[in-house]
Amino acid sequence: MGIPKNVGQAKYIGELLEHLKLENNNLQHTAVVLGDENLLVPVLNALPSSIEALNITMGFPLKSIPLASLFENLFRIHKTASNSYYYKDVITILSHQFVRPLFFEEHTDTSNKLIEHINSNNLTYIKPEQLKKIAPKHTAVIDLLFTNWSTSIKDTLSNCLALIFTIKSYLDEDKSSNRLSLEYLYRFNVLFNEVIRLNSKYNHIKDIASLHSVYKELLSSETLDFQGEPLQGLQIMGMLESRVLDFETVIISSVNEGILPAGKSNNSFIPFDVKLENSLPTYKEKDAVYTYHFYRLLQRAKNVFILYNTEADVLTGGEKSRFITQLELEGIHNIKHHIIAPKVPVIEHSLNAVRKTDTLLQDIFNLAKAGFSPSSLTNYMRNPIDFYYQKILKIREYEDVEETVAANTLGTVVHNTLEDFYEPLINTVLTVDAINNLKPKINDRVTFHFKNEYKEGDISKGKNLIVFEIAKRYVLNFLNAEIEAIKAGNEIKILQVEAHNEVEVTISGLDFPIKITGKVDRVDAYNGITRIIDYKTGSVEQNQVEVVDWADITTDYKKYSKSFQVLTYVYMMYKANNINLPVEAGIISFKNLNSGFLKFAKKESSRGKKNTLITEATIAAFETELKALISEICNPDIDFLEKEV
Repeated sequence: MGIPKNVGQAKYIGELLEHLKLENNNLQHTAVVLGDENLLVPVLNALPSSIEALNITMGFPLKSIPLASLFENLFRIHKTASNSYYYKDVITILSHQFVRPLFFEEHTDTSNKLIEHINSNNLTYIKPEQLKKIAPKHTAVIDLLFTNWSTSIKDTLSNCLALIFTIKSYLDEDKSSNRLSLEYLYRFNVLFNEVIRLNSKYNHIKDIASLHSVYKELLSSETLDFQGEPLQGLQIMGMLESRVLDFETVIISSVNEGILPAGKSNNSFIPFDVKLENSLPTYKEKDAVYTYHFYRLLQRAKNVFILYNTEADVLTGGEKSRFITQLELEGIHNIKHHIIAPKVPVIEHSLNAVRKTDTLLQDIFNLAKAGFSPSSLTNYMRNPIDFYYQKILKIREYEDVEETVAANTLGTVVHNTLEDFYEPLINTVLTVDAINNLKPKINDRVTFHFKNEYKEGDISKGKNLIVFEIAKRYVLNFLNAEIEAIKAGNEIKILQVEAHNEVEVTISGLDFPIKITGKVDRVDAYNGITRIIDYKTGSVEQNQVEVVDWADITTDYKKYSKSFQVLTYVYMMYKANNINLPVEAGIISFKNLNSGFLKFAKKESSRGKKNTLITEATIAAFETELKALISEICNPDIDFLEKEV
């Protein structure tokens, strides 16, 4: 039977056994012989739950158990001597299933506390002292994991043994539940004692890299024995374990060249010709042994299922084995050849829909009462499901370490720096001298806000240093653009900076209070005309703040979200009587600063004339669309429907 891939063979063995059990009621004289012993774990996972009696004569490889991954991670991080460790490695070790319980104290998971501290403070590289400061009661465990590894090999090995005994003392508290884990620990204790014995006898291990190699070599040959009844039920074994045993039904897997027979897989310093000359065993003798066992298995069997991998792979075996071809050519047996293909279901991707229940409607009413922000409304335009997750369910994005400064952090730093600069200048007309006086403060203020937003993240080198310099350049370029505008004879008067607005909106059909709230980055008077400005550190083009048809403004997020946002700011300020119409509103894009102030414009047609002044007619037309959008959010008959973004 030809089956694609190794996992395909494991799954098919499970199906085959289920079918055989239905036919014979038991699997008393059935054996699964694994040509490739790495298939043991997939086969065990694929076994049907109806199989009760099972005997596994092969050992479970010690390298596949969870404790092996802990020591692998520890050896990897300590290979190069360092007093600080990369945060991902530290988190992997702290969250390991054998390490995490060591940090429990009075129903508190201190390892979780450590991971949260690393994430929230953007610690890319961590010193053990920082961990000890947060978890002073667990300094002994932190020392075992992160210190005293590079002093000497003797200390490293005693660290490993001490860690095993520390984990054991925790598991001993509930021995009955942790019998398997304690068995794992015992085997690793034996393994490390063997390494200590070898090192004390030969003293060849000089560094952790050598120790890691010796450890891996010993680990690869170690197995954990299964308990079972050899005379009962299904037998799972390797090829060599099958000698002198007879079964009625035999399933042999991985009958591919390079596995059965293994062929020239043994590396040897002795050339093939020299082996022949001196009558030393070669790969041919090994192949002969496996060939004998293969035919020996077929001798008294009534049903034999020979499985091979149809996907020839250079690393894990090639085409179907010569054993199969030989059986076909001999023509003695009744052979049925099948190619088995897995059933691949067609999974149709359906977009999510969330029905508005009474509880959900109450949450929407509470949100409306607290206030919709322009960004939350544009979020709904982009994808209603995102709005539902973030604003109704309050699901925040996972807070991970920012190795490189994120775009939103850069935006916050630039916004806050400009707020610091312009707040003292409110109600004053800008002059060239006033702006020039701000330039020497750029470095201090940008550094201060980076420390505030990026916490303990390093901005002294790499990409972060580039982002830090970009933030300073953005602010400097903006101040230079202001100076150019003043020198050109324009009068700029700062009216408000980071102005908080909150207005109540009455919508027919909705009998509960609805607020719209948000902060306007800057309001100024430019040659007597009031401008409402939103800063964007990303790239924005003029066509992104233009509208032809009012009905489109709440439909296409990519084209109209910027226009919607700035008009919402104007609407709030107008309703709060903070401005007199007509005004101009728009965006200053730091990535596109050469285009200057990108004004919102209403166009009669796609190529028609632009009208940049926002009048009462503009506000009235926008208000209709804004109220329609809020009505849709609050309408119990309209579900939150996911959009393809």
